[in-house]
Amino acid sequence: MSTKRIAIVGASGLVGATLVERLVHKGQDEVLPLIHSSGSAWRLTRLGLTLKQVELLDRPALTAALTGCTHVVNCTRGGDGVMLQGFKNLLEASAAAKVQRVVHLSSVMVYGDPPHLASVHEDAPALPAKHSYGWVKLKQDEMLAKAAAAGLSAISLCPPNIGGPYSYYYNALVGLLQSGSLALLDEDPSPPCVLVDVGNLCHAIELALDAGPTDGRRLFITDSETATWKALVAGLAPLAGIDPATVPRVSRQQILAARPAGRPAISLKRSVKHLISSDVRQAMRKDPLWERVDQTLRNIVARMGSAAESRVRLSVEGPLRAHLAKPAPTFQYATTAQQLRGVAHSCERARQELGYVPPYSLQQSIAAYGRWYRSHHGVDTPFADLIAMLA
Repeated sequence: MSTKRIAIVGASGLVGATLVERLVHKGQDEVLPLIHSSGSAWRLTRLGLTLKQVELLDRPALTAALTGCTHVVNCTRGGDGVMLQGFKNLLEASAAAKVQRVVHLSSVMVYGDPPHLASVHEDAPALPAKHSYGWVKLKQDEMLAKAAAAGLSAISLCPPNIGGPYSYYYNALVGLLQSGSLALLDEDPSPPCVLVDVGNLCHAIELALDAGPTDGRRLFITDSETATWKALVAGLAPLAGIDPATVPRVSRQQILAARPAGRPAISLKRSVKHLISSDVRQAMRKDPLWERVDQTLRNIVARMGSAAESRVRLSVEGPLRAHLAKPAPTFQYATTAQQLRGVAHSCERARQELGYVPPYSLQQSIAAYGRWYRSHHGVDTPFADLIAMLA
């Protein structure tokens, strides 16, 4: 097998850095880490590699960076400009540099939140909310398929939340458990929590460099067994210093009731009320022109009589009533509500088309994360408090 020259775009992130470490330790291929900035690339500096900074929005620089590479792995995240125009540039630069294969990381979020119930398998409808993270990833997938139709060999790997050492997701869960902001859905059986260990995901990426679809199709990459939320919390709770039995329980109705309200629809009446409300008028009076307008309006209303003045005031300010604050939920909604997703995505197609067999179980993933977490946070050492203050 010939040696590959693999460009890993977004190499300083969780997946990118883990993949770079694995490939370097294997020593079979040449690895080119492409990063946005050196500030977040501390994991890579110890490997003795040359780190190349490149902007995805700079297509000529991107093409130059990819020249001579045989394979590209896209692990980037960022704003919509980077995710859309930057990804378009990456595909065009890959084609211009005559790259043999592009492996792109998508997300199960392309199927919506909550996902379509048929998304146990990849051919379910992709229906994310417009301009959501899943929508942006879907647009990337569509660009990838178009580039593949034009001759670029490409595959889209579709992971759920990622666990294992350095996991941002596990870090967030531990923090929520420590603050008492995560609640478990009080249902039996416990709802599924679809995960993939970062080592399992990188194993799939390595397989996809040589195998799998070439037309940009998505493959789910998950752990071999679907975890439950109860099992995940039980594994992470000791790192948060709590007993899993003390994690609050909530009903499905309580989670749904805590959903943040959407932005109110545009209302001309509400806008006018705001414009002529007392606090806005007070601010406007500081401007001489608006002060004269305000005084003119006052004179007109005064000539209408007290009854008419009362009706105008009531229309603008509304009847007097007590505004009772809605009690804030005792749990963080976004993460707790993930328990309502209810779909266990299957990696069976990846098994068939990639030969993917996940090396790490949930227990191994949590154990590896625990070792990293204790080391990183100085758990059970005299420096734990100091490290927490500096974090």
